[in-house]
Amino acid sequence: MSAIDEIKQRLDIVDVVSDYVTLQKSGRNFKALCPFHTEKTPSFFVFPERESWHCFGSCGTGGDIFSFVMKQEGIDFGAALRILAERAGVTLVEKQKERAVDKEAERLYLINEAAAQYYHHLLLNAKAAETARRHLSERGISKETIDSFELGFSPDSWDALSQHLEGRGYKGEELVSAGLVIAKEGGGFRDLFRNRLMIPIRNEGGKVVGFGARALDSTAPKYLNSSQTAIFDKSGLLYGIDRAKGAIRKQGLAIIVEGYMDVLAAHQYGMANVVAPMGTSLTQKQVGIIKRLTKNIALALDADLAGDQATLRGLEVARQAFSERIVAMPDWLGATSKLQGNLKVILLPRGKDPDEVIRECPEEWRRLIDEASPLMDYFFKAVTSTLDLSHEDGKSAAVAQLLPRISEIADSVERELYLRRLSQLVGVDEKTLAGKAARLKPTARERAKKAVSLPTTQSPSHPLEEYCLTLLLQHPGLREQGMVLPPDYFEGTENRELFLAWQNTTDAEGFERIRQGLDVSLQEHLDTLMSRVLPPASEREMETALADCTRRLGEQHLRRLKALEELLLTEAESEGDKNVIKEQVEALLQKALEPTTQLKDLFEKARRERKGARQ
Repeated sequence: MSAIDEIKQRLDIVDVVSDYVTLQKSGRNFKALCPFHTEKTPSFFVFPERESWHCFGSCGTGGDIFSFVMKQEGIDFGAALRILAERAGVTLVEKQKERAVDKEAERLYLINEAAAQYYHHLLLNAKAAETARRHLSERGISKETIDSFELGFSPDSWDALSQHLEGRGYKGEELVSAGLVIAKEGGGFRDLFRNRLMIPIRNEGGKVVGFGARALDSTAPKYLNSSQTAIFDKSGLLYGIDRAKGAIRKQGLAIIVEGYMDVLAAHQYGMANVVAPMGTSLTQKQVGIIKRLTKNIALALDADLAGDQATLRGLEVARQAFSERIVAMPDWLGATSKLQGNLKVILLPRGKDPDEVIRECPEEWRRLIDEASPLMDYFFKAVTSTLDLSHEDGKSAAVAQLLPRISEIADSVERELYLRRLSQLVGVDEKTLAGKAARLKPTARERAKKAVSLPTTQSPSHPLEEYCLTLLLQHPGLREQGMVLPPDYFEGTENRELFLAWQNTTDAEGFERIRQGLDVSLQEHLDTLMSRVLPPASEREMETALADCTRRLGEQHLRRLKALEELLLTEAESEGDKNVIKEQVEALLQKALEPTTQLKDLFEKARRERKGARQ
């Protein structure tokens, strides 16, 4: 449970509001003169059952305990949160600690960027970098790619980088924290990277967080990475993601390759939806990054490793990670669907790396992508290629390895097709295999249940609002339409505050700027929405989705007001002020319809412009 939900659960809105306003009982609700404007007849109502308040007078505003305290005290959400948290006895994450962490991270970004610039300068200009330049030339990496990815060279020196950065004002201890140097036992520091081709690793926002470094001689380990730091965690990074994310979202497909050179070659030849993990196999964190962009992944594998057990284990990890955190989301058809991952395998020619295939024949690479096998087909090929299916032991092993995977296929038709295939392969009756698969299912369901459960929120209390926010946050092209959405359409406190933060941030400032401006309690909510995966769709489909979502949010808003009207009119009959209440509510409903009309006009204009562009 989030801190916001816990506060709402512990505090009674009537108690909170009555500290500021003299409330009178009105049936099951309470009324008062509105504290936000001058009036003679009470138009301010508190609804305990809905944990909300609303002014039916000239204000026309409403909300929950947070919005009331914010408006009454003239403070922002964070300040209201702290006031109410103290009253409710809820402990909050300390903002000061969060700011200290952000400040440290920013310093580390600056250090790594300075190191990248230094290494890049040496690669382009130093005589000692000739071997590195020759290596890149032999791998077909162009000067434009070298500059674009800011590739560099670390000299064969124990302290060249240390001296350079200390001369720029950075302390040795800071360089250790940045993962670039090592503290010596007797005092002083030595550079971590020496005589290596330097490859800056950037996060999604394009900031340098560390380095991958390739040895230029055979006496050292081939690859070396920055040490783990506050900003460099291999398990949560994908090389090239800062450049690939737009193409991945547009094409609806992420291609995973093994090495840095594979990514460089792909991007150099215009195949920008390619990234590489920082280890041997995909991790849950890395999959989480991709799932924000697409539900389709293709993994490029060396044919020589097709039946390798380590490769199969890596694919199994990827499959399980991609199946986790399935989130129910309303789609633009009004239905609610559970989005699942679609994993495929690109089988490379024997002895060929992706960069070789791309350089020698880009069309061959595109063909391999088009012919990528569904992951289950690949499992069938890989498992059976290592077994002797003419013997019972081989058949039993095939069933043992394939049936658990088949049992976890969500689509019943697809599951039956693979059961039939396995039945024909091992000569076992399909019903027998289906029965055994059914007995395996509880384990699969338990694992799925565990994966779906989130630490702070269960099913969203405002799914349509969160879907709308996810659209706006993940698709900058929807900003014009989203900017005219009334904040009142968002009933949930977290959603309304997040929407306002989005409205007040430009596209150029991006996700990190939104996050930095939020209270810590809202940052987690933002991260949750950004981690949700939406179905790949065209710009037009996204605009249609937002238009539909906006319409439905407007309808929800009006229904809420109508429900309050009926509730108040019922109670007003006994008090003789029914006509006054009716006039107030009708005026408010008319006011609420205005933004809906404006939005309708805006989307109609956008539709005409799209139609004109196609003609």
